[in-house]
Amino acid sequence: MTAPAIPVVTEPARDGGTGGLAPPRGESFKENALFLFGLLPALGLLVLTLVQFTSPAQSNQWSKPLAFFAGLCLFSAVRRFLLFTLSFCALKKIRAVRGNPAIFRPVSILVPCFNEARTIGPALQSLLELDYPEFEIIVVNDGSTDDTLAQARKYEGEFGQIRVEVLDKPNGGKWSALNLGFRRARGEWILCVDADSRLEPEALKRMSVHFNKPRIWGVAGQVRVRNRRNLITRLQALEYLLGNGSVRLSQSLFGTVLVVPGPIGLFPRATLEKVWAANCARSLVESAADISGPFNGDTFAEDFDLSLAILRLGGRIAYEPLAISHTRAPETAYRLINQRYRWMRGSMQVLKKLLKGRKALPEFRGSAAPAWLAFTYLPELFLFPMLYFLALGAAFYFGLSGELPISFLYWFLSFGLVEIAAAFFYCAIHGDSAALLMTIPFYSFYNGFLISSAWLISILDEFRGKKMRW
Repeated sequence: MTAPAIPVVTEPARDGGTGGLAPPRGESFKENALFLFGLLPALGLLVLTLVQFTSPAQSNQWSKPLAFFAGLCLFSAVRRFLLFTLSFCALKKIRAVRGNPAIFRPVSILVPCFNEARTIGPALQSLLELDYPEFEIIVVNDGSTDDTLAQARKYEGEFGQIRVEVLDKPNGGKWSALNLGFRRARGEWILCVDADSRLEPEALKRMSVHFNKPRIWGVAGQVRVRNRRNLITRLQALEYLLGNGSVRLSQSLFGTVLVVPGPIGLFPRATLEKVWAANCARSLVESAADISGPFNGDTFAEDFDLSLAILRLGGRIAYEPLAISHTRAPETAYRLINQRYRWMRGSMQVLKKLLKGRKALPEFRGSAAPAWLAFTYLPELFLFPMLYFLALGAAFYFGLSGELPISFLYWFLSFGLVEIAAAFFYCAIHGDSAALLMTIPFYSFYNGFLISSAWLISILDEFRGKKMRW
């Protein structure tokens, strides 16, 4: 196997930014135009819901249900309008950051893996092709029962300035594998990726620029679905795009990205050491499988848990849309529901932990994170799945009865128009394919049935205290 050349950027571009990282000319004008295009239907949806919510009660039997539905839609419309506007402002701020000179520090890339024999090779090859001066790759096999360890060891060794080390341990969970990798890491910055992720060559370089800003303790990249082979995977690609564009980009404006995703997240080593020190208050009996460190094993959302810990300690977390990690999405409804079940259970566990242990760590220091939790995460986790159930159930009932209220139809069309306009805008700023727009007619049913089904099962199992494993 031949080691790729690792070019070193030594001079800033003419605009004062890092070489090759400045956006193409004309992109800003296109984004401004798409923002204005998207703002009009968002305003229209807001006006529509305000009119319906404040109109006098009608005499028909659907007046009260429609008033309740209008209230939910009003909150959703205000939220969408604000997120759309904030994401546009955040984009302008990120463009300014990209104009800063590049700074490079030695990086340790942690790759935890469990039964990833099919994906670990291409993932490591993509890491070896990163355009970055100095880094090492540490693969941690967490007790895989397939050929993962043997496949990973094919890449072990020295490749110019790149060192690839493969560790093996008994199965203890992703958090434990990350902790073992962190303990062996030598870099000043730590990049965490998944074993099925494939990073674009400039991803690490693009993320590093953000550490020019004060108190940036973490940088999240964009997660993009690569296996767009059927409707389910294409809908997930659209979901990732809208989630990255509206929520993560908006949160980045204030340095309060709530979740640095597992497939691509960069942290200074000193940040993770501070989190580890804060975690020392929690006792952990170590074993070959359970390794202590900055990542905790008391939830199944270690990325969410770590991000909140950083924010509580006073750090800020940024988002870079052009640092892209291509991930493999579930291709069947069963596997999708199983994945989202784990994500939702983990998120609920993190929120419960936050409420129960709010005295164990310092409170958020001047951070907008609590407001963002209330404005984005709680509605996504508890309100909108119920709203999708109600909306689709009502549409089905009204369709059978032949008494579909005209207001309901207006809302449905208005929300669809807002989704199309937002997707156009977010496709442009994330460099994604406009072909995703073809899936928008199915998006509400995707959220209403598949994702909400996983939500319902996770709610019931979390209430019952059912155990989970990686």
